[in-house]
Parts: sequence; structure tokens; C-alpha cells
Amino acid sequence: MQQHRVERLNKLLHQTLSTIIEFELRDSRLEEVHVEYVIVSSDMRDATVFFTVMDEEKKLDALAGLNNASKVIRKKLADSLNLRYTPRLHFKFDTQEPKAQHIEEIIEEERKKYESA
Repeated sequence: MQQHRVERLNKLLHQTLSTIIEFELRDSRLEEVHVEYVIVSSDMRDATVFFTVMDEEKKLDALAGLNNASKVIRKKLADSLNLRYTPRLHFKFDTQEPKAQHIEEIIEEERKKYESA
């Protein structure tokens, strides 16, 4: 039952954080930030937010912007969600997306080689 609550909170935080970052913050460093997924700890006190940025050169700026705005984001989460405790937010780059794209490119190249042979 606890795992089900954590999974529901993961989804809820993902949706709410995406909305807050995209529409409610006025930091130019966060314009291209996309929240990929959220993982909440089992005690629901901490949440790791995995994000991507379209321009790879702006990753560090985006991370700095998110870290600077983390208290504001947490306050907005507390206002919009009815939780006993609002989790502390930890932001990390999502490294799975570039890996997945690379694998898809390799598969596509091999498929083209196979079709042309």
C-alpha cells in the first residue's frame, strides 16, 4: 500500500512541478526545462526531480536556476497540494533520454542497412 502511495505522489509531483516550472516561474534559465520524471523517497520526505534541457549547453544554467528557485517551487507545491509534508526537492539531469536516442539511432541505421541489402 505504501508503494502505491509513493507512485501516486510521483505522478502528482511530476504534473504539478511541470506546470509550476513552465507557467509560474519567471527565470529565463528555466525556459527550456522539461521535467521527465520524479522519484519520491519511501518516507516521502525527499523527491528527486529528473529534467532535460533542449540545449545541452544550458544544462548547468538550468540546474542553477532550479536550485535557486527550489524554495519558491516547494512553497508553490505546498500551496497547491494537500500534503502533510512537502518533500525537499533535489534536481538532477536525466541521462536516460540521450542514451535512448543514441540507441534508437543505432537501431535505425541497422534497419536501413538491412533493408538496402
